[in-house]
Amino acid sequence: MCVAAQKLAADGYISIAGPGSPAGKVILEQLRAQAPPDLMKQVEEIVASLERGQLVANTPPQLAALFRNSVQPYLISWLKYDPAAEIAKLKKPVLILQGDTDVQVHVADAKLLAAAQPAGKVVIVNGMNHVFKLVEAGRAQQLASYGDPTLPVAPKLITEVADFVKAVSGGTTR
Repeated sequence: MCVAAQKLAADGYISIAGPGSPAGKVILEQLRAQAPPDLMKQVEEIVASLERGQLVANTPPQLAALFRNSVQPYLISWLKYDPAAEIAKLKKPVLILQGDTDVQVHVADAKLLAAAQPAGKVVIVNGMNHVFKLVEAGRAQQLASYGDPTLPVAPKLITEVADFVKAVSGGTTR
């Protein structure tokens, strides 16, 4: 998230597959598409508690990977930020990169960030998913790509990042 870029002497900021909404909303949207209603009710209660800064003692085993005790302090710190509000505060060059086959963060998120930071450059990478690989939109292909180290990073992502870094650094690398 761009909070660090607000405080550090960074020449610019790059958002790659960055959510445009607060994390609590993102978590709820992602799980709502998969979780049965009874489990979703528990997710909503857990997220609400964490948003209030309160740890949750008992989480369902199916949600342990996301809400285990050791990660809850991090989630509490993350849930308080609105990425669009934070990127709007930046007074330096911004590059917003988003893949159009990303199943976790969507092009709409890039548009939210761009609306908050209209001076930023937005690049939609056709065919790129959340782990920066060129993969078709199908769920099976997406899931397989997350663990496939043989798939290369999308070339356009590399080119756009390199061009941005060169531009904000005066054409040199440090």
